[in-house]
Amino acid sequence: MDIISTEELDSLDNPSLVARMDEILSSPNWSRSGNEILKLNVASIFQTISVQKYPEQFQRKLIYKTFGFLLQLQYAELSISAEFFRLPEQDGDSAKLVYAANRNQWMSVSSRMAFEYFIHLTYMLGTGEQFNSKKSAIKKYIAWLKESGNQYGYFAISAARACSYDRERRTPEVHAATKLARHILLGTASNIDNDNLHLFSILKNQWQFILDIADEREPNGWAAVGKSAGDNEWYELWQSGNSEAIASEIDRMYSEVKTV
Repeated sequence: MDIISTEELDSLDNPSLVARMDEILSSPNWSRSGNEILKLNVASIFQTISVQKYPEQFQRKLIYKTFGFLLQLQYAELSISAEFFRLPEQDGDSAKLVYAANRNQWMSVSSRMAFEYFIHLTYMLGTGEQFNSKKSAIKKYIAWLKESGNQYGYFAISAARACSYDRERRTPEVHAATKLARHILLGTASNIDNDNLHLFSILKNQWQFILDIADEREPNGWAAVGKSAGDNEWYELWQSGNSEAIASEIDRMYSEVKTV
């Protein structure tokens, strides 16, 4: 890919900007197991009914937000398959611990950033407005999900689970002291913690359903990971269109999640 100037980048029209982004995302150099099926490209969102209804300037904001979301998913996926460097035998064990902890931390941080993009992207798709919050972004997002007739309320249960994992596992890595130093001292940092993969898995599985709703289709399936308890009940409630019951259930979902 050719290097271009800031001025050249800003002068690209929206279709050309999307093409440049997708050239990066579709590079054969990436390990993209499963991504082709999920169609992780910006063009997929750009071509939806919802996005095409918006003015070109707002479309551009959505394009950048989508690219950021997909890049964070890509970063997280690459960290899963990262291989240890070739290390001298005499210091291999300790160096591997530090390298593995680095991999764990990047998985945590990139998943956390992807969650932030997910909140902003779905809100912007559904409202045609920028997501701005002076206090708790999650509280604002929950309030929006509860609005009558909001099709993006579909994501309430997945967002609640993502929020829970984010608060329990990832936020300390982003906003406070990392816990990985202790894992290195204990000698337990050699592998990616499976719990670290959960937020990434939740977010990655939302993509097709974001596209469905943005294209004014009812999602064909459930957005949560696996067959978690409550999935079918929530899906049926969402399909019912009972705004009062939906809002009540969203309140219940988030009652045990720290939202500050």
